[in-house]
Amino acid sequence: MPVTDETNREEAAAAGADTPAGGHEGEASQQAPAGETEVEILRDELRRANERVEQLQREAAEFRDRFLRSRAEFENYRRRMEGELAMARESGMDSMVLPVLAVYDDLERALDAASAAGLEGPFVTNMRAVRDSLVRQLDSLGITPLGRKGELFDPERHEALAAVPAGPGVGDGVIVQVHAAGFAKGERLIRPAKVIVAKEGA
Repeated sequence: MPVTDETNREEAAAAGADTPAGGHEGEASQQAPAGETEVEILRDELRRANERVEQLQREAAEFRDRFLRSRAEFENYRRRMEGELAMARESGMDSMVLPVLAVYDDLERALDAASAAGLEGPFVTNMRAVRDSLVRQLDSLGITPLGRKGELFDPERHEALAAVPAGPGVGDGVIVQVHAAGFAKGERLIRPAKVIVAKEGA
């Protein structure tokens, strides 16, 4: 049968209809790998982001530990410095008080000598008033005398100059004479009392 123009057009149309279908299938087959690549990229970025977050969390924990240690060290340093400053202030007060205690000792010795000699009068009365005023001033600073006759000897607060035999009415370790009173501020000893102590077998 002779080929006509109409027959050629039909064959061309049929061929054209087949070609686009085949072309779309190729494009689809090429798009699938591209989509999978994008997913992999997103997964990789998410993994790196998670790793970065974990790293930042570790660094934050380390910084927090360092901060807490530094703060604890600073608090220890501050307390230590406060203690040292308090000790320095107390030592400074001791150095100022010791000369005053020497005056107290002189007044006590003078009053003891006057009492032993049976002396009385305005001079002795005034001297006793000065001694009592000095004791009140020391007490206002929290400084109190220690080491009195009849007390038990305490090696932490008393200094034994000598020991005498214990006798009737005088037990072992009892202070029988005070040469110089001691002084303390609270529990802190400023000066030990210088005493003579009764001791059995002395």
